[in-house]
Amino acid sequence: MNILHFGKFYPPFKGGMEKYLQELAEQQSLKHNITVLVHNHHFSRFKSETTHETINSVTVVRQKTLKPFLFTPIMLGVGKIINSLLKQNNTQIIHIAWPNPSALFLLMNKSAKKLPWVIQWQSDMVTERSSALLKFAYFFFKPLEKIILKRAAAVIVSSQEYFEHSNALPAFANKCHTIPLGITFQAQNSKQSEQQWADQLWAKSPYKIFSVGRLTFYKNHQLLLQAAQLLPEAQFIITGTGELMTQLKNEIADKQLNNVYLTGKLKQNKLHALMATCDAFCLPSNDRAESYGMVLLEALSFNKSILVSNLEGSGMKWIASQAKNSLTFDCNNANDLVLKIMEITQQPQSPFNFKNSPFLIENCENKIQHIYETILK
Repeated sequence: MNILHFGKFYPPFKGGMEKYLQELAEQQSLKHNITVLVHNHHFSRFKSETTHETINSVTVVRQKTLKPFLFTPIMLGVGKIINSLLKQNNTQIIHIAWPNPSALFLLMNKSAKKLPWVIQWQSDMVTERSSALLKFAYFFFKPLEKIILKRAAAVIVSSQEYFEHSNALPAFANKCHTIPLGITFQAQNSKQSEQQWADQLWAKSPYKIFSVGRLTFYKNHQLLLQAAQLLPEAQFIITGTGELMTQLKNEIADKQLNNVYLTGKLKQNKLHALMATCDAFCLPSNDRAESYGMVLLEALSFNKSILVSNLEGSGMKWIASQAKNSLTFDCNNANDLVLKIMEITQQPQSPFNFKNSPFLIENCENKIQHIYETILK
């Protein structure tokens, strides 16, 4: 089968959905001819240029792109590159990662419209906490989103919880399929020197809480700072960069929190060392922009306990429900988070059976292939 993925970005660009796209494409490449078309994230002053490469049997085209506006990159020359790829590869299915405004150019492409489209619904474009400017822009964008949903042969959503709270999907329930996102399972370990580095950061705390994510509004890292005030004997380490870095640093200084450490961006080996040595991994997100939480799967691959907020409409709660070593806490409630931290660190640890879980990329790929085959029949 010849498949074209139309995504947003691709590794080494950091992001949960980018990592998932790579995992899925490489798993599919074991049986199919896979091409991935994404925006080139290596921007100069105003735009990036087009590059072609093959990564682990996957053809990756990073197309020239205008610098993002409202977090939205706009791909240039879509019609020409789509025509070239479809003809060159004899494409049978176009798999579109959404939201992705550049994919709307497919609606104007005669060759693309002859093929079935599968929409990978990563998240709604706007949520309750989205900016007023983004909500205003979505008012004009929404009719185009409906057109692409009508045009799609199938829509894949990562959890039933997200589907039920989506503003856009219930009207297209007949073509929606719930398939959990997955990753490639690998037994995780880190070097002794790296673990010693991590142990020094944890400072022999009885409660070692780790969190990874972009420092942005919906990740709700402020809640970890509040919990750190309430539980000074705990150590909180937050890895990531983003627009709230300065604000978080100022809050830590103002509140004199000696038990919160922002690492910034880390290489994978050090991130894995912190994951391997923490007591629990926490994702305190408070907005449905956190549609799933791919980083939770990575924590489970380390056999780590996970703590997530009970945010309605996010897949986080469902992921936690699949693991014994997990607890949910009341969204935005630092007192309840502290109670759950104390509770989860007292629980006996038991290995997570990743291979028999719904989070294995092989299971995910098999279900998607079944959708492809049904469509092509």
